[in-house]
Amino acid sequence: MPELPEVEAARRGIAEQLVGRTCTGYELYRPRLIVAPSGLTLDAIVGHPLESVGRWGKYLWLVFPSCALLVHLKLTGQLVARGSSIPGFAAGHPVPPYDAPLPHKSTALRIDFAPDAHLFLTDVRHFARVQLLPPTELPATLQALRLGPDALSPDFTLDTFRTALARRRGIRLKAALLDQRIVAGLGNIYADESLWVSQLHPERPVMTLTDEEITRLYWAIHEVLKIAVPLGGAKILNGRAVPPVGEFPYVHGRAGQPCIRCGTVILKRTVAGRGTYFCPRCQSAKKPTMEPSPELSARAAS
Repeated sequence: MPELPEVEAARRGIAEQLVGRTCTGYELYRPRLIVAPSGLTLDAIVGHPLESVGRWGKYLWLVFPSCALLVHLKLTGQLVARGSSIPGFAAGHPVPPYDAPLPHKSTALRIDFAPDAHLFLTDVRHFARVQLLPPTELPATLQALRLGPDALSPDFTLDTFRTALARRRGIRLKAALLDQRIVAGLGNIYADESLWVSQLHPERPVMTLTDEEITRLYWAIHEVLKIAVPLGGAKILNGRAVPPVGEFPYVHGRAGQPCIRCGTVILKRTVAGRGTYFCPRCQSAKKPTMEPSPELSARAAS
């Protein structure tokens, strides 16, 4: 957290409510948030309009005429917009609560926009970073990150996915989905959800996958994101899924609960260094996988 759906929710909120507005000032509560190898400061955005906002994987950028802000929320970053001139939005990590008074003790930055709109970046663990750079350097900086195709991009095709997996044949599936060079934007939650929808065990070596299984996993990623993005992400709080059994997320954060597809108790295991949730029956590493769930396909299409 935050992963592609949460960062995309922030991008959409900024695009709809803040792009075109002039920055009137800022308050930097935690100077270590800022990385500025080019020597720029946040003073460069004051008095200028926010021209555009973009996203690639988990990275978000805001472009002003002479300064771009490249944002990575890391593990616990949160973006909240408030003010009398906008509806407001909240996206990212759910702690502190989205409706908590701001600035919070962990708020790192506030950017003010005319006539009365404010964008807050809060991070309870202080890992988030904002890099300042000239807008002309943004494309090269993004390329240097060596990210794979964004999971929502037309560049993320079955062929590119198959080719990327072929280069990492010796690793396990969970590690492959977390590798941002294979596909950008997936993290712990949506990797688990994609593996559950495709009914593949998280510890399966990539080299053991059939072409049919790769195809099923590819479409499962799309299916999961089609559900998660409109929601602004899965509701996970303190490592536990918030909604009742049967609602999204279907497996992550649900250790000890019954799998909604087969009724077997969901297990949690550490895979690729991350807490990983899976159904030991319908994601078995030994038996053939079951047919994809028509109920979930119908939900994703609705």
